[in-house]
Amino acid sequence: MILDARGGIPNLEGHYDCCIVGSGPAGLTIAMKLAEAGRRVLVLEAGDREVTPESQELYDGDLLGLDYFPLMGPRLRALGGSTGHWGGQCLLLDPFDFEPRDDVPLSGWPIRHEDLEPYQDGAAKFLNSGEFPETIRHPADDTGTLDIVTQRWSSDRPFYDVGNNEPVRFGIRYVADLEASERIDVVLNANVVGFAVDTATGRITAAKVRNYADGAGEVAADRFVLAMGGLENCRMLLHLNDEQQNLFGNQNDMVGRCFMEHPVIRHGVYFVTKRLYTHSPTWEFERLFRRAIPELLLSPTRAHMLKNGWLNSTMRLNRLNHRALTESQVADNGFVRGLEFDEDYFLTGTTWVVGAQAPNPLSRVLLTDKRDRLGLRVTGLDWRVSPLDVETLRGSTIEAAKFLIRTGLGRMQMEPALWERVAMGDMPFDYSSHHMGGARMSATPETGVVDGDCKVHGAANLWVAGSAVFATSGHANPTFTITQLALRLADHLIAEVA
Repeated sequence: MILDARGGIPNLEGHYDCCIVGSGPAGLTIAMKLAEAGRRVLVLEAGDREVTPESQELYDGDLLGLDYFPLMGPRLRALGGSTGHWGGQCLLLDPFDFEPRDDVPLSGWPIRHEDLEPYQDGAAKFLNSGEFPETIRHPADDTGTLDIVTQRWSSDRPFYDVGNNEPVRFGIRYVADLEASERIDVVLNANVVGFAVDTATGRITAAKVRNYADGAGEVAADRFVLAMGGLENCRMLLHLNDEQQNLFGNQNDMVGRCFMEHPVIRHGVYFVTKRLYTHSPTWEFERLFRRAIPELLLSPTRAHMLKNGWLNSTMRLNRLNHRALTESQVADNGFVRGLEFDEDYFLTGTTWVVGAQAPNPLSRVLLTDKRDRLGLRVTGLDWRVSPLDVETLRGSTIEAAKFLIRTGLGRMQMEPALWERVAMGDMPFDYSSHHMGGARMSATPETGVVDGDCKVHGAANLWVAGSAVFATSGHANPTFTITQLALRLADHLIAEVA
């Protein structure tokens, strides 16, 4: 059932096994799996069925570190969360993303890739991505330096299928199921502004809820899950810890720390020569030339990353078009200037590189002294990028360029600032809008906020869902992993009361 708090907090009767704050892919995945197992679930969504200005403005915040998008831009406060503008890209974290590295402090997760493998098929079903192959990497050539990485797309389809391929929007795809559900109550326009805590036991007893007028109330449940998005999960935990003497995952001042994005550098054009046609099985020509969303991912091999001290990253080659290089793209490159369009080369496209960030406690989500209209302190983001993060982008780019030259397939432009290693503040970063870390998963509260089951360290009945729990970021877009973790957390919550 879907209710609305705009006219007042609804009278919610009966017992809830779980209260989930947020209706994005993490929150709704958990809610539907719990309901399937016979549990009664309450979902509190601060937004409406669609984005409204009065709700969206509450995502505003201050940028305290590197330049970044306005904080209300990358996220959506509405039913379905940020799947409302998700591009649909589905990638798996690599097994080695979960493993600690001696040369990268705070690297590694308390769980392993195998712990998420049982949830691949379930996540693929929720996201309509189709199944991944058993091996997601295969060699680009025989040098042992570069792999081609397999990805899927939500609502993926063969290149010859001209039907709709819009990604799954949770607020559209699952709205009828939610309206018909007898075990899930979704309350829209219900802003959670805090929690009631039994100080004797440390248990959360109720969520404090406000609408956009004067309506306020409390809703009780046995268990609570924060699924508010990467930044808002951190913000809510920081507020809770301010009131509760840092007993909820912040015993060692780790809430908000190790915030990660996927920094991007856009390089410009690449082109391919006649050799493309003889290399098409490796090069995936049909994907790059005919798919609705064509893209090829080239990533240094694990051994090559470790040898050079890089993190995980990919060079992404976009759609090929039958289009000549422009004069500005040729510039003063004598080799390229000597090539003839439709004779030496036929196709051109654009490239960009995206990489992981090393966990950095100084890159963090904070609370500022400003207050929003609901009385909550406003988010501050002090996002930082390390020299290792930049070297990772540089190394991945150079390996892809070498591959094109080595195979005779073509050439690509490289952003001069990355080649020349300009100062960090002058690096032309673009951003992926992937908010990871800040409530990171760890074996102990010394290095993180939640345990291997996403339960907040020191809490009796509070869990966190979403990419805030990521201990490392890899290069993969996070939505698929968010959904896997949500399914795993749902199983954990079901087992708790079995």
